[in-house]
Amino acid sequence: MEPQLSSSSPRVVILGAGITGLAAAYELHKRAARDRRKLEIVVLEASNRVGGKVMTETKDGVVFELGPDSFITAKPDALALVRELGLSGELVKTNESQKTIYVLSHGKLEPLPEGMTLLPSRVLPFLTTRLLSWKAKLRLALEPFIPAAREELDESLGSFVRRRLGREALEKIAAPMLAGIYAGDPEQMSLQSTFPQLKELELSGGIFKGMRAAAQRPKPSSELTMFMTLRGGLSRLVEALAHQLPGGTVRTGANVLSLKRRGSEWQVATKDAVFSADAVISALPANALAAVASDLDFELSCVLNEIPFVTTATVSLVYERAGFPDPLDGFGFIVPRAEGRAVTAATYTSTKFPERVAQGQVMVRCFMGGAGREETVAADEAGLSRTARKELAEILRLGETHPKFSRSQRWEKANPQYNVGHALRLKRIASCLQGHPGLYLSGCSYEGVGLPDCIRSGREAAAQAYRRILARGSAQASARQS
Repeated sequence: MEPQLSSSSPRVVILGAGITGLAAAYELHKRAARDRRKLEIVVLEASNRVGGKVMTETKDGVVFELGPDSFITAKPDALALVRELGLSGELVKTNESQKTIYVLSHGKLEPLPEGMTLLPSRVLPFLTTRLLSWKAKLRLALEPFIPAAREELDESLGSFVRRRLGREALEKIAAPMLAGIYAGDPEQMSLQSTFPQLKELELSGGIFKGMRAAAQRPKPSSELTMFMTLRGGLSRLVEALAHQLPGGTVRTGANVLSLKRRGSEWQVATKDAVFSADAVISALPANALAAVASDLDFELSCVLNEIPFVTTATVSLVYERAGFPDPLDGFGFIVPRAEGRAVTAATYTSTKFPERVAQGQVMVRCFMGGAGREETVAADEAGLSRTARKELAEILRLGETHPKFSRSQRWEKANPQYNVGHALRLKRIASCLQGHPGLYLSGCSYEGVGLPDCIRSGREAAAQAYRRILARGSAQASARQS
């Protein structure tokens, strides 16, 4: 192991070169350049590529997103970064003329009732939908009259929706929609840590009232849609971030083995070197950081390990449009657990983002795995593709229509679960960190799993680390003067 224990300039070491780590490095570099300060930034990445779960591949004019395919604009951080990096001209809106979402019900695809966002905002469309029985519809209509539960204890998403809207609305609509975002089990997911706004709606008059008010707010600029992406794929964002960093900042193939304290400095060890640092930003998943920090703080490591992770997979299937029987007139469909399918949802990529495929082709991206369904993604890429092809053929009535090609990607234990008690775990982590000044945690394990959340957490951690660098510099200058 080659020692690198010191630096002539202040140094920040960032663990992980996913979108969080790159955003943190960019923010540090930007602040140092603005202030004309020398700052060494080292980003250590175990794999041979940067970007983490943001992974785009192109083949024969088809753009495959193996991780996220877009970002939500209601949270501003991803959109702001895109604009800051000069990528505004590459923004792509969703096809708003075909934005229906379907639900698989008894083997048939039924459209979600109008007025459905997170939860319903209008009663009438739900009274006419074929998704719910009349008993469930009557139960749903009672929601405005159900008193709010004012206890401050954390509640599961399943318990909340069942209490407000009934069991059937939970199982057929809310669970596949809301829990699907986290690949989670609604009976385990923390309402407080995943959808706290729903509790706020309950306390302010009920779900229908609150969602109706939200739906009536002025819509954002016509230049934006709820979800957006970049021409050529989201890896363009990764490339643009990496391009902003000085050469040699990111070191791939650098698996972090340990994180220790030596006096006022941090030491980060890989198999090839030991890096001293004034501050460390972890953009690793909580379980990966737990292994690295076990010798540093056993309690911190234990709490980090309490955050569970599940395995998911995506399978993108490309067909020739000629002879394809389904019009794909929507954004896709979701699948309730009761349907007994391996596929949990599917996006009609060629409808949502038409430029993703070559002319004369259609693409459907299937999602599999998640909490309670991990056994469905145990197969290799060929096995995942076979399962997705078979189920898609049955759901869309494709008959003998076969895909031209497919691309599968399994994400092994990559999806953190914000289960009941997650907020308490975050408080325990914060308490541990008080004893480790200069160590900052960021990424999808803690306070949001989407791209905007990861970007925000990375940049906030960088801002905190930079303030520490400034404070230490001022203290050292004062000491020299005295």
